[in-house]
Amino acid sequence: MKKTLPLGDLASGVLKRADKRGRRSGAMAVSAWREVVGEDVARHTRGFALRDDRELIVFVDGAAWANQLSLMSDELRERLNSHLGEDSVRTLRFTVSRKVTDEVGWEELSRDTEDYYSHEVMHPMPLDDIELGQAAQVARMVKNAELRAIALRVMIKDLEQKKGARSANGPTDPGQAP
Repeated sequence: MKKTLPLGDLASGVLKRADKRGRRSGAMAVSAWREVVGEDVARHTRGFALRDDRELIVFVDGAAWANQLSLMSDELRERLNSHLGEDSVRTLRFTVSRKVTDEVGWEELSRDTEDYYSHEVMHPMPLDDIELGQAAQVARMVKNAELRAIALRVMIKDLEQKKGARSANGPTDPGQAP
């Protein structure tokens, strides 16, 4: 009588035999890094490669992070191996990387920019007759009638947005009414 094995066990065994150099474990360790260490640490680090001696190379964005993570390396290695379900990582090495530093800087700038502008809600305010007349006067300079109509619509939309932004920010002159 033949023994029945679960497909997962069978596939895992086949993959281990086919992967003599442990590349699968390396890829799994690198991809698991972010999840294992959490978002705060992952924001400043990038798992890079698992060397043949089972040393996981992790790029960091600064010497302070490299030092702090080196102090935590035993705990991080245990968590990583526990997550992987096997003893794939023997040591961790943290290396400062200019590329990671640049990436982290761009990510922070992007987040800051998005946060800054996402809170800014502008409601356009309709233009009064004088403002509409001024926009029409400027648009008259465009000779082509079709382009003139488009330019007028664009100017009106832009002026309505700017007027809404000014009213949202309050009066710029202390004696000026909102």
